[in-house]
Amino acid sequence: MGVHRRLGMMGRWIGAIAWGSSAALLGTLAGATPALATPQVTEFRVPAPGGASTGIAVGSDGAVWFTEFTNDSVGRLKGGAFSIFPLPTSGLPDSIVAGPDGALWATDAANSLIWRITTTGHVTSFAIPPCTGCAYSGGSGTGNIITGPDGALWYSRPGNEAIGRITTTGDVHEFPVSGAASYPGWITTGPDGAIWFTVSDGIARMTTEGTVSQVLTGFNYPSSITTGPDGNLWFTGFYQDEVGRLTPSGSAKLFPLATSTCAPQQIASGAGALWVTCSESDFVYRVTTLGRHTAIGVPSHVPNYPDDLYAIVGAPNGAVWFTEEAAARVGRITT
Repeated sequence: MGVHRRLGMMGRWIGAIAWGSSAALLGTLAGATPALATPQVTEFRVPAPGGASTGIAVGSDGAVWFTEFTNDSVGRLKGGAFSIFPLPTSGLPDSIVAGPDGALWATDAANSLIWRITTTGHVTSFAIPPCTGCAYSGGSGTGNIITGPDGALWYSRPGNEAIGRITTTGDVHEFPVSGAASYPGWITTGPDGAIWFTVSDGIARMTTEGTVSQVLTGFNYPSSITTGPDGNLWFTGFYQDEVGRLTPSGSAKLFPLATSTCAPQQIASGAGALWVTCSESDFVYRVTTLGRHTAIGVPSHVPNYPDDLYAIVGAPNGAVWFTEEAAARVGRITT
């Protein structure tokens, strides 16, 4: 469950907190009317009941895998055909990633579990520590999940003020995050072999042994982070409609998007660029490593409301895949 609008579905831990004065601190690149690029967008309607397609990943089988947040299931899309695999128990599957063992791994926003799904659809789960900070919000307090640099899976746990590590055999350890680097929201494997993650006021770094240092301050709740094709960290500013670039040494620059109604949700690397989903408008942005960006229009399907573009991932063949949560669709961009 992401740390922004996604939390509203299980009781927000945070309110609508405005982005700080980071633009003045770091410098910005002025935006203008979005320049619409002309790649091909193809959409695939998730079969009924179509339960809010949320997380997305490309599996070891070459298929696109996604979670259905409100339908207790995980789906696979390959060759234009869907297969849906229900969870054995009720849950809210959210973030999903291809694991080092060839299976898919997913978080659950309702339960203190990590799901493992084989490419044939066999679903099992591993327990993680109970959420100690979820008395108000409910749910599991779990964020996203990634494959780490050490052959394990790593997940963010804002509800426990922790970053978790789970091996492919189910051994779990959560590393506490405290002080300035609090509320770990979104994580990625950095170019230096460490775990990088968003926190309540910036970006922090953790070694695989659990040593935490805050690299960047002066922001309020950046929403997601990834490693770009240029070897830098890239992150989204949900409340400020910006994308940021952060070098491993801590030098940052902000690039405002050309529309003030994007509410950038997730960011991913693919096809030599960065790709950003808009939660509040039906656009996906392509951002070069120099910060130049173009908007790609996505058809609207929900009357008087955006399709809530959420997760995004780059595929090895150069395609980019994304989920449309409100429209229950999976989209593909080819250039």
